Amino acid sequence: MKLGFDIDGVIADMGSALVEAMNSEFGLDYDESIFVHHNLFKNTYVDDPELNDKIARHMRENVIYNKAAVSILKPYPKVAVSLRKLGRQHTLHYITGRPVEQQNTCVEWLRKNNIPYDSVHAVGKAAKGMTGRALNLDFYIDDELRHLESMYKFKNRWRKGIALFRQPWNQKDSVDMSKYFVFDNWKDIIRHLGIHNR
Repeated sequence: MKLGFDIDGVIADMGSALVEAMNSEFGLDYDESIFVHHNLFKNTYVDDPELNDKIARHMRENVIYNKAAVSILKPYPKVAVSLRKLGRQHTLHYITGRPVEQQNTCVEWLRKNNIPYDSVHAVGKAAKGMTGRALNLDFYIDDELRHLESMYKFKNRWRKGIALFRQPWNQKDSVDMSKYFVFDNWKDIIRHLGIHNR
């Protein structure tokens, strides 16, 4: 099968890096639960709207758009092992909303963390669904609902489905369970994809 994965929030722990950047720069003491929205500018970090925007801009510029910062992100626990198991039987394709200029950074990060890949696509603001359709994926998982909708729009026949990976920033999202699966952990993803005791 051809399996598709988002990187940040599914494989790479972007949330921890964002929290660390915010806390160290602004003297705050948050964890990832502060992110109740995927869009950094919609979250409330402080009561002052101007400072709130400054905090969001700081995280965006110093983590998300910073190649050095994203190159040292940690993978979530057991992700690399899970993907190596999957890679023995399936092809693995990564579609990330990171800027196109970070394509090589993504590839280098996967290599550094010993995570197998068959293709990597940094699509920026383009619809991920077009890339999913071009790859003819059998499965795709993301932490942002709008990307699942894009996948469904461009390709509505999925052998193993389209899935949301639950994170603090998507807990309030209403998921159409007739279209999408929802997973809280990698153990359930592996089981869903048919890798049990191997």
